[in-house]
Amino acid sequence: MPLREECLWEKLTPQRPDNAALKGEVKVDVCVIGAGFTGLSAAVHLLEQGKTVCVLEAHRAGHGGSGRNVGLVNAGMWIPPDEIEAGFGTEVGSQLNRMLGAAPSLVFSLVDKYNIDCQLRREGTLHMAHNA
Repeated sequence: MPLREECLWEKLTPQRPDNAALKGEVKVDVCVIGAGFTGLSAAVHLLEQGKTVCVLEAHRAGHGGSGRNVGLVNAGMWIPPDEIEAGFGTEVGSQLNRMLGAAPSLVFSLVDKYNIDCQLRREGTLHMAHNA
């Protein structure tokens, strides 16, 4: 059986609208490059602050890594919090850990605020431990 190289999320979700290529000039306060999670979140937050925004994407919204993730909302990274602080220093590391810890609440609040139909399920997390 040949390997299928398709994005699961594109197959499971309704077709997104095609947007015309940018022609001419657009004058905005901020131009966001990339319509993945980070770019679209930045655009939304800038719009909420009253800025005019243009989002440029070479393909389709969510085409890159954002469209190829496993769909989990996590409060951290694969690096343990103490290693983050050791690597970045206490001040920056603890700030990053706080931001990572608050990230799921931010995601959930945006889904609620904008009534995003994304089949969100808030079911907790599983933390495992092991030893030698």
